[in-house]
Amino acid sequence: MRNFKKHIGVFSIIILVFIVAYTAYFINKNNIANQSFIVNKQNISFSNLPSNFNDYKILEIADLHSMKFGENNEKLISEIDKLSPDIIFVTGDMFSAYQFKKDDGTYNRDYNEESLPGFQLLKNLSQKHEIIYSTGNHEEGIDKIFNGEDWSLRDRNIDNAYNRYINKLTDLGIKFVDNNYTTISKNGQSINVYGIYYCFLDKYASGQISDDSPDLYFLNNVDDTKFNILLSHNPTGAQILQDKNFDLVLSGHVHGGIIRLFNKGLLDPARKLFPKYDKGLYQIGNTKLFVSVGLGNTKFMRINNTPELNLITLKTENT
Repeated sequence: MRNFKKHIGVFSIIILVFIVAYTAYFINKNNIANQSFIVNKQNISFSNLPSNFNDYKILEIADLHSMKFGENNEKLISEIDKLSPDIIFVTGDMFSAYQFKKDDGTYNRDYNEESLPGFQLLKNLSQKHEIIYSTGNHEEGIDKIFNGEDWSLRDRNIDNAYNRYINKLTDLGIKFVDNNYTTISKNGQSINVYGIYYCFLDKYASGQISDDSPDLYFLNNVDDTKFNILLSHNPTGAQILQDKNFDLVLSGHVHGGIIRLFNKGLLDPARKLFPKYDKGLYQIGNTKLFVSVGLGNTKFMRINNTPELNLITLKTENT
């Protein structure tokens, strides 16, 4: 009996050592994987795409969260330059809001915005590429802290780290489209690109903003004779706004579900299980939604979920 218990004890220790060793290996393997990225290429076809935009290449950058791939993100920059996109769309969360937080719990308005890896990445890319940017919940969180809850009253002339971030990137030629839109032209044809504030979407979904609100003017007047793209950090925007005449919605936010099991994401950033839209292409009514798993992470480590850049090629149907 004593020998039996002794053998059980030794066996248990061996199993425990194996579990600890395997867990350490698994964590290390994921840490290494999360320091590299892949390029996810996706063709998306449309019946109403202007012919001059056939084979138009969009590079989507989502959820960098101040991650660095090589010194000064040189690996990202090199790969993007090689892909030679026609345009770059940024779909939010280039940094994490807690980076601005001081030890006393307050937020640093004097934070050096140029020290943010996302700022330096976009500064570099803007020298060669046209960039359109719609912010995410982390940008929006800092914007609210520094500039107030009401987006219509935010004054970009006030000196704080977030306003300097926005203004300096704007001066570099980067276009911000939050609750606004811009037009891209190619050989006499054009498409519209819209963006939306993260918190605006939440308030609209919960009924805090009615359809007749002046804040909805830009959404209620989407030109259905044009090809329209929406940059919505949260992919639920495609479902909430599916009657607003958007042909394509590009999103991120969900980080691919953080932990991927059996080709499905387990968690969203709000810790809700099994997010509905976590990765890839979806059809919602007449709208096509593409969700990037993004490049970075916040508090939760990615598992079985390699960071990615996304190269989306627009196609006219039957091409």
